[in-house]
Amino acid sequence: MKSIYSLPKIFALLLITFSINSCKDIDDTITYPDAADLIQKDSEIYNLLERVTKAEDDPMNDIVCIDIVYPINLLIYNSSLQRIGAVTIVGDDNFSAFLGILPADQLLSISYPISTTLADGTEFTVNNNAELKMVIDSCSREDIINYAGNLFCTSTPTAIVPCVWKVQYTATGDNRYLSGYFDVNVDGTIQLFYDNQTYNGSWTFLFINNEFHMNINLEGTTQVALDWNFDRKVIMTPEEIIIENSPKNIHLKKSCQVTTSYSVGDRGTAGGIVFYDKGSYSDGWRYAEASLVDLSYFEWGCATSSIGNAQNTAIGKGLYNSSAILNFHDGLVNFYSNPTICSSLNNGTVVAKETLGYEWNGKKDWFLPSENELALMHTNLHQQSLGNFSNTIYWSSTENDPTTVKTIDFTNGQIVNTLKVPTSNTVKVRCIRYF
Repeated sequence: MKSIYSLPKIFALLLITFSINSCKDIDDTITYPDAADLIQKDSEIYNLLERVTKAEDDPMNDIVCIDIVYPINLLIYNSSLQRIGAVTIVGDDNFSAFLGILPADQLLSISYPISTTLADGTEFTVNNNAELKMVIDSCSREDIINYAGNLFCTSTPTAIVPCVWKVQYTATGDNRYLSGYFDVNVDGTIQLFYDNQTYNGSWTFLFINNEFHMNINLEGTTQVALDWNFDRKVIMTPEEIIIENSPKNIHLKKSCQVTTSYSVGDRGTAGGIVFYDKGSYSDGWRYAEASLVDLSYFEWGCATSSIGNAQNTAIGKGLYNSSAILNFHDGLVNFYSNPTICSSLNNGTVVAKETLGYEWNGKKDWFLPSENELALMHTNLHQQSLGNFSNTIYWSSTENDPTTVKTIDFTNGQIVNTLKVPTSNTVKVRCIRYF
């Protein structure tokens, strides 16, 4: 709790204040109270009072950082600043109900001074709106920081189900580190896991200029560490963090280990069909599931360019490959609307981008499988008559060379090097996800 100091007395004298009994003698005289003493509906101080007096299911909103000592008296004004009434408030519920029915064209004024009890149990006398806001802010900021920290931490001594924060794909977001994830420790340390590397650092939440910020500081001078050394405004919910990073925000999504056991052939958490179980939870996942339907036909991407970091064949590399493919094409100038900048053969579609944008049963973390992941889908699903696959060629996210890609013919399971721009509708695509 920050220490709260009274505003200068000369300022307080300029405000219109009333004794506890002042509401008993109300007339219709037109008065002109100091503007700083008036509270308009949906103003900042009005919304703060709503937060203090109204119980919420969302802990981010239900931050009761002060207790108002009742009764208190409110004066009501119309839009012409004419005093039109008064009311005595006797409790939080009463105050909350009154705030809820206050007409939009009316204003209110609290009859100061009022007494409050702070979060640490001490009492404080509030003499005006500025002091009231100061008290609420100083406490609620502390509570928000503590609450956000508890949400953000994924590794605690009492954690039963392990979780991580994954970089989440968004069509308009910063997807450079898609496939990376954070493990967050209660002692203020953090690890970013990306491209088989671990980056250690620290984290904290703070307020800067009345905005809620996240500070991450990774060790070292690599480009990855430098990109994640920042102090930026964030919007946070229990399951998602949006890091403002103009012109493209970074989205983090919380992902926790599932507590149910799955076998190959079972329906996964997104309603797909499980084709792989690696035996234990690591890197934010244990199982892989395939969607139940093929997407429409899309080209693999730029017909004649090699894409760095998209040659991985291993299980667990599909998302990394897909991210590399996406970021390569996003980095080309207007490829999607002018694909001839790459080749006259291209039509501007990129299959990895389409799978990353796929959504099914509320899950938005699909992608294009790597070569070995695709092979498992053929062996564990198609050969068992599961998954509704066709006897045709399917795309993987594994590039073979600048012009061809590793694909698998589901007729026989054979690996085929297929042109990135084949004859239309000859190669199908199936999305997968980890959980």
